[in-house]
Amino acid sequence: MRETSEDAPAASRAPDRARYSNGERRREQIIEAAVEIFAEQGYTATSLRAIAERAGTSHVSLKHHFGTKEAIFQRVLEHRFALDRVARQQSIPGAGILEIAGMMMRRNMESPELLQLDATLTAEAIAPEHPAHDYILRTQEDFVAEVAPTLAHEQKAGRIRAELDPTVVARQLNGLIQGIQVQWLYNRKLDMELHVRTFLELLRP
Repeated sequence: MRETSEDAPAASRAPDRARYSNGERRREQIIEAAVEIFAEQGYTATSLRAIAERAGTSHVSLKHHFGTKEAIFQRVLEHRFALDRVARQQSIPGAGILEIAGMMMRRNMESPELLQLDATLTAEAIAPEHPAHDYILRTQEDFVAEVAPTLAHEQKAGRIRAELDPTVVARQLNGLIQGIQVQWLYNRKLDMELHVRTFLELLRP
């Protein structure tokens, strides 16, 4: 049977779709491996060959997909930032700060490799020239910008002391969460949610 003009493009696109799918899977594997390596060693000490070895691919294949360590690192940061954004979007509408904090802690405990990545990069990226410096600063400021209005709403409802500054409390909460997560990485028996909830209870009138 003669191939029609409509069938030909579809047939020719099938191998392209398969190659694209395989390429995407390979890139995802590389990103997952890069998250682990960057979390363990930091950005500076990590090499392309170490990422390739962890991903089970060749150095040549890794460079084909991403080109440079900087490019892989940027994808890792984008991946991490996207996960936080999705988690915030999935927060229960109208939930109080206690409920939101509890959800955050439970979610974070499910991804220790991401907590380790955050802890490693936060310590390493203090220098302004570090490629993660702006990312870390943005995540910290985003947290304060999103949590402060929630605290202000709780304040108006009489659930938080009126004399407190919501922005200051949001930054204190961010510091507590970052610190308790580092402690949890050393001791997985630590109840992070309990510590955060205890802090928030101190804000009650």
